[in-house]
Amino acid sequence: MGKSYSQDLRLRVLGALDEGMSKMAAHHVFRISRSTIDEWLARRRETGAVAVKKPKGATPAIADLSAFENSASRHSGCTLDQMSQAWENETGCKLSRNTFSLALRKRGWTRKKRV
Repeated sequence: MGKSYSQDLRLRVLGALDEGMSKMAAHHVFRISRSTIDEWLARRRETGAVAVKKPKGATPAIADLSAFENSASRHSGCTLDQMSQAWENETGCKLSRNTFSLALRKRGWTRKKRV
């Protein structure tokens, strides 16, 4: 994935090109690759803007965090496998043991038991 340049820089580069600067001169002055300049020009031509594209990213494995925490609370005495199975039974969403464990850790839960 490439570097994301600021909106301000994008507008300055394209403004310079609109005023007659060559792509090669813009490449040297602004230290931006020619292919990046070509992409910005194409995006402006297609959409009318040169805003930074939002990354697609992965869909979160757990959509409803409060339901996840409620389920984890109800099954707090169970093993990770049992908790994951209970979550799947309740929501229909299958999570691996590792994903379930990471989700618990991110929410400050520990799997250590105290006597």
